[in-house]
Amino acid sequence: MQFNSYSYLLALGIAVPLFWLMPVRFRRVYVLLLSFAFYATRNVAFLILPMILCGIAFWSGGRIRAGGSDANRALWLGIGSIILILGVFKYGRFVTENAVAICRWLGWSIQSHPWVIALPLGISFYSFEAISYLLDTRQGRVKSASFGDLALFIMFWPHLVAGPIVRTRELMPQLNFDKPFEIRFVFQGLDRLLLGLVQKNLVANTIGGWVDDGFVQKTALLNTTIDNWALAIAFGIQIYFDFAAYSNMAIGTAQLIGITLPENFRFPYHASNPPDFWSRWHMTLSRWIRDYVFFPLNAGLENKKLRLYLSLVAVMGVVGLWHGAGWGFILWGAMHGVYLVAYRAIEAWRGEGTPQSFLLRTSWRIFTLAAVAAAWVPFRAGSIGQAMSMLGSMFGRLTPGYSYSVNFYLMVLVWCAWIAVEPAVGQAIARLGTADSPGIAGALNRGLLRPASYAVLLLLFLMFDDRDMQFIYFQF
Repeated sequence: MQFNSYSYLLALGIAVPLFWLMPVRFRRVYVLLLSFAFYATRNVAFLILPMILCGIAFWSGGRIRAGGSDANRALWLGIGSIILILGVFKYGRFVTENAVAICRWLGWSIQSHPWVIALPLGISFYSFEAISYLLDTRQGRVKSASFGDLALFIMFWPHLVAGPIVRTRELMPQLNFDKPFEIRFVFQGLDRLLLGLVQKNLVANTIGGWVDDGFVQKTALLNTTIDNWALAIAFGIQIYFDFAAYSNMAIGTAQLIGITLPENFRFPYHASNPPDFWSRWHMTLSRWIRDYVFFPLNAGLENKKLRLYLSLVAVMGVVGLWHGAGWGFILWGAMHGVYLVAYRAIEAWRGEGTPQSFLLRTSWRIFTLAAVAAAWVPFRAGSIGQAMSMLGSMFGRLTPGYSYSVNFYLMVLVWCAWIAVEPAVGQAIARLGTADSPGIAGALNRGLLRPASYAVLLLLFLMFDDRDMQFIYFQF
């Protein structure tokens, strides 16, 4: 069941009122059952795996809280078990195929067998959340939690499949569901839910058809330089609106029952430099990697620049691998690692804290946009060979002309223009007031502006609901 499906919207329209009507003491069990039902709509058997991860995290967390000499051992045993399970399901085929390829390259005769283990939906997300639970427990940030608490934290359906990646201390205290009903929960939830529906159907799905056609292996080899730049930008637009749509709908769904999830995007294509991009894009993943991987690995390396820079590229390569079992994802992450190193090295050479001139700020902004667009090519391409061919056309082997309908290039320009004014539009909407504002402003908002906005957004969703395309991040 997808967030942008009629079945989900209908089920939500029934489930939310029932949640607010029932006594507080029943809400936790009710939400947990809803979460199980939501995940089971894809495959009931998939419920087994997150429950196993919950069991591992619960056992390890209990041993960690008990303290003593076994605490660290329980921590690493729990983390290692979770990573092993993630590795088998997500990377088993990738490792096997590459091992077979290496053996054949060495001249060894080896029989390969097809990898038949299905990838459970959302495994990367709830694995990271289980690991964060163990790390937060070891740091004393989590009080004693029952198995039901942990299961509800990991299985909470709005964030279960594709995030946002939440910390235990962010979500678990809210899962008492003891807030009284407020009308603002409905308005705030609908705001984000309907915005996500339009982002997915109007933008991501519409431009996604062009992207799919342009990245077909045989077609891509015939693309011109303009084609490849347009496709790289188009995919950047598609994945941004697709993933922002899911995040908005997850946040909106949670708000309908009084739960606040962390924000995941903050106008990423307005980034002023590579580090700023990662403070705006998939922010919950960026913070997770920063706090649980990068900082611990690089503690005390401030004066060892080479090791710090190599570590940064390696960590970003792992971020790429987290997205998918393929060399294209690793290359995408490594490219971003190189961008971050280049910025750090240049700023260190200039002198930390030295003000940047207008020309330098503008140069970094242009570089960031072009570099991010280029990195999307190996992320989306079907193979490293295809990615290298497209990147070669974009930067070296320049070929004139264009291959697609003029409408494609115009569509890319239109959505680039929208992205350019997106923050200003958001600020203008915020100034109009909110539904719970007092006096005439609040009444006007509740009685006219919001109903009219909802009607327009719903109409756009219905008008462009003609393609059954799942969210891109479902595959991760």
